[in-house]
Amino acid sequence: MIKRLKVKNDFVFQRIFGSQENKDILISLLNAILKTDDDNKLTDIEMINNTKLEKDLLTDKQGVLDVRAKTAAGIQINIEIQLINQYNMEK
Repeated sequence: MIKRLKVKNDFVFQRIFGSQENKDILISLLNAILKTDDDNKLTDIEMINNTKLEKDLLTDKQGVLDVRAKTAAGIQINIEIQLINQYNMEK
């Protein structure tokens, strides 16, 4: 019996979509999610290694993203897989 890893696992998701050698896969995923038209499609991204989010307050919870990238236009994209709607994120 072959045991398969699930892409919904944070570690697996990060290894697939967060590596420089697989950035073409991430670009395709983002273009599909963002539903960009041909003029606005992402064509290149830069992977950002620092995925820790800065806390605003001492009592804030530390946030760590699955993947962080920057577009050619300089826009940062924070990518986090969520399996359960916690009702604490914008769409």
